[in-house]
Amino acid sequence: MAIIYEYEERRVIPNWRDFKRTLPLGELENRNNPNPINIDISRAINDWRLEPNLGIAADLINASFISGKTNFPEINEAIKFITENKSKSSNSLTSLANRINNIQTNSIEREGFDSKLDSKANSIIDLQTYTNNDALYKLIHNTKLRAQKNLKNPITWVELSRLYSFFSKEIQAEKAMVIALNLAPNNRYVLRSATRLFVHFGKYEKALYYLRKSEATKHDPWLASAHIATSSYLNRYSPLIKPGIGLINSKNFSNYEITELASALGTLEFGEGSYKKSKAFFDISLKSPNDNSLAQFEWVSKEDTRFSFNPLHYSNVANPFEAFAYENFERGNWQEAFDDSIKWFLDMPYSKGPVLLGSYLTSTFLKDIDATIMLCEAGLKANPNDPSILNNLIYALIGANKIEEAVPHVLNLHKAKIDDLPDETKITLQATFGLVYISFGDIELGSKYYETAINNAERINSKYLKDSAILNFTKALIVNDLPQKDFYFNLASEIKPDPKHTDLKSMKEEVIRLYNLFRFKL
Repeated sequence: MAIIYEYEERRVIPNWRDFKRTLPLGELENRNNPNPINIDISRAINDWRLEPNLGIAADLINASFISGKTNFPEINEAIKFITENKSKSSNSLTSLANRINNIQTNSIEREGFDSKLDSKANSIIDLQTYTNNDALYKLIHNTKLRAQKNLKNPITWVELSRLYSFFSKEIQAEKAMVIALNLAPNNRYVLRSATRLFVHFGKYEKALYYLRKSEATKHDPWLASAHIATSSYLNRYSPLIKPGIGLINSKNFSNYEITELASALGTLEFGEGSYKKSKAFFDISLKSPNDNSLAQFEWVSKEDTRFSFNPLHYSNVANPFEAFAYENFERGNWQEAFDDSIKWFLDMPYSKGPVLLGSYLTSTFLKDIDATIMLCEAGLKANPNDPSILNNLIYALIGANKIEEAVPHVLNLHKAKIDDLPDETKITLQATFGLVYISFGDIELGSKYYETAINNAERINSKYLKDSAILNFTKALIVNDLPQKDFYFNLASEIKPDPKHTDLKSMKEEVIRLYNLFRFKL
C-alpha cells in the first residue's frame, strides 16, 4: 500500500528556494541589522557594458542588491532595461529592480503573488523538467560557469548547491555551500539555505555549527528559529530559546519577521504538552504567516484538534502548497490536493513530502499511473533508493499490472536499509510486498506479508494502518480471484473509518464496488 508521508514530528526548518523567488517573499528584509555582503561587482558592470541583455541585467541587479552597492549609473540602466522588457522578465526580477529603484512595495500581498510560482509551473507536465537529465545538467553546468566567473558571489554558489541537491550530489552540494558560507558567514539567505541543505542530508551538527558561528544568529529571528528547530532534531536544548523570546517581546520586528520563530517556540511548547503556551506562540506566528509557519500550524492542527486550521483564512500567503495539500487531502479533495502537491514539489524539488503525498493520490484515487511514475522518478533524483518513494512507485506499477516494470524497483527496495525506519513505514512496506508476491503468483508468501502487516499494525495500536492493510489485501484477493476474498471482504465491510480518514472511506467504497462487480460476473 502507498505511503502518504505524514510527519511524526514536523519542525520549522527553513524552506530553500532560489534567490530570485526568495527575495519577494520578504524573508530577506534586514531592517534592524543590515549586513550587506562585500563582493566585487566590477565584472558584472563590465559584462553589462559589453553586452546589455536580460540575463546580464539580472546578474547585475542581484549583485547590486546583495552587496548593497546601488549608486552607479549601470544599475539604473539595467533597471530601466528590465522595466522596458517587463513581458520577458520574471515577477521576482521586476520586483527586485523596483526595490533598488526605491519603488515601495508592501510585502507579499501587494506584490500580487496570488499563491502562484513565479514560473507558473503548476501542472504535472512541468515535472518533465525534473525527469530530463540533460536539461538539468545543462543548468548545473551554466550555473557552475557563473560561479567560476564570479568567485566572490555567494548567491551563485548557493544556487549551484541547490541544483546539486536535486541529484543528491551531497559532496558537490556541500562543497559549493561551504564556499558560500566562507564568503558570507553572516548572511541570512546563505545561512538558512545551508541549514536546509545540511538537514536534508542528516548533518544536523554541521547546520548548528555554522549557525552558532555566525554573529547574526542571536540577533536575527529568522536565524534563531532555524537554530531552535534544528536543535530539536537532536533533542537538544537550544541556547537561543530565551533570546528568541526576547526578540519577539522586543517589538522591534514585524509580525512577518517573527512568524517562524514564534512557530518554532510554539512547537517546542506543544511537544512539552503545554497547550496554553503553545497556542500563544502559534497565535503570534499566524498574525502574518509564511508558507513554513502555515504548514507547521496545519500539522499541529491534525495532531491536536483544539487547534483549528481553516485554509480560507490564509489565501494571501505565498506558496501555501504544503499546508493546502494536506488540508485538501484531509477533506477528500483528491484533485486539489494533488495539484497542490505538484506545486509544492516544483517549489522544493529536493523534498520527498510532495512526492509521497502526490503519488499516493494518483495511484490510490486518481488512477493516473503516468503521473505517479513521473513524480516518483523525479523524487528519486534527490532521494535515490528512498524506500518510501520506491514503495509508492511499486504500488502504482503493480496496480496498473505493469509487473515487469516493477521488478527492478522491487529488487532495489529489497536492498534498501529499512531497519531504522519507523514501524508505520515498515508495516506499509510489508503490505506492499504482499501485493508484489500475490501479483508474482506466490499467493502464500504474499498473504503472509499482508497478514504480518495487519498483525504489526494491531501491535502498535494503529487502527488506520490495520484498516488500510485489510482493505488493500481484500482488493488484491478480489482482483486475483483468490479463495480468501470472501473472508476478508467480510472484515473489510465491518471497517468504520474515522471521519477524518476520508481516504479509507473511499478505499472501502472501491472494495465494495469491486466485490459486487465480481459477484455480478459470476
